[in-house]
Amino acid sequence: MLKIEYNHTDYAELLKDFASFFKCKCEGNTLNLPPHIADGYMKLVELPNGLQGIISNYTVHQEILFQRNKINKDYFTLRFDEVLIPDILAEEKSDAPTDINTIRSAVYLGSAKFDWLFLSTRGTKVKGVNIFFSKEWLENFLAVESVGDMIKKYLSLKMSAFNYEPMDMEYKRILAEIVNSNDEDTFSSMVVQNRIMLLLERFFTRIYYKMSDMHFDVKLTNEDINSIKQVAKNLLEDFSVEPQGISKLAKMAAMSPSKLKISFKEIYGIPIYQYFQKHRMNKAKAMLLSQKYTVKEVGIELGYNNLSNFAKAFKKSFDQLPSDLLGRD
Repeated sequence: MLKIEYNHTDYAELLKDFASFFKCKCEGNTLNLPPHIADGYMKLVELPNGLQGIISNYTVHQEILFQRNKINKDYFTLRFDEVLIPDILAEEKSDAPTDINTIRSAVYLGSAKFDWLFLSTRGTKVKGVNIFFSKEWLENFLAVESVGDMIKKYLSLKMSAFNYEPMDMEYKRILAEIVNSNDEDTFSSMVVQNRIMLLLERFFTRIYYKMSDMHFDVKLTNEDINSIKQVAKNLLEDFSVEPQGISKLAKMAAMSPSKLKISFKEIYGIPIYQYFQKHRMNKAKAMLLSQKYTVKEVGIELGYNNLSNFAKAFKKSFDQLPSDLLGRD
């Protein structure tokens, strides 16, 4: 398995480092991947107002783990990914259909202050657009929007980890136009830039309507919000112990247990224990993919005295056993 670690805040430098890692060269703003690694390319796109994007369109021929390590800076990544994962079991059975695949398409928003992993298995087809921007750019962008303050409030709450939503048909249509475009001439290049900015605009527009549907901007004071964020931070400090009970967490937040449960779910989208467990299992996956720990070591580190319970929890989260991640080439 190839493993690439990075923490760049500049996509041009990132592409150069990828080229060095893969032992190939960038042609202009395009990195054509070596045939023994993958068929396809990654392409840098310089966008208006200092934004950068990367267009990806490739099929991998060997397992690759992309790992972006966290940094203590206010940068964000907005990803539009459509990933076609081959059914390995179907490949191994000669009498099985050859067109069985799993398509995963989603829009991800993440903060550079958190680690991020993306594992591409052999035969995986990746089409996507990544947009990288700073907190300053976001502030300037939303300053001219009438709903800017509401969106900034929403994002400040949601930036505890990656947040994603399924990619609808309109997102897929725009993504296909970008990936399939030949931007060698000036006009085509402008079209690509326009479509990427359209993705960005549509994402923030959907946030606004989502907030309206959820009646998001009600009842919670800034003090309440800060208290709930402190509870969320406390949940992730030590995965080796179960979270404190609701009554203790509510006391920490200086609110009633019922208000804490309702407000926490309104902000983070899932109940308190599910939030803890989600991040706990993501930590387990990251440790296993690092290949520095055994399943037993990871289970113990995350507070599982019974490894059978750890395996069940991991399979529930990722539809595979923790042992499936070990022993990769």
